[in-house]
Amino acid sequence: MVGAPYYRLEAERCRKRAADDPASESAKRWRQLAAEYDQLADALEAEEEGAPSTAQRTPMQQQPMQQQQSKAEPEDDT
Repeated sequence: MVGAPYYRLEAERCRKRAADDPASESAKRWRQLAAEYDQLADALEAEEEGAPSTAQRTPMQQQPMQQQQSKAEPEDDT
């Protein structure tokens, strides 16, 4: 399993990529990724310490169930 130090390094790598061209749209995304990696590291560190995780997990949305409809049989005109 990957530990918190790995995510800290990944966050730093993303911040360095964002610093290459700070005004670009991709820099904004790199900074977002860095923040997400930091959150993952925080959550892992909290878990290791036995504290409840501070990371908010978004539950997956469930698609509504759809029932199959049977095909209507053609009426017999005889």
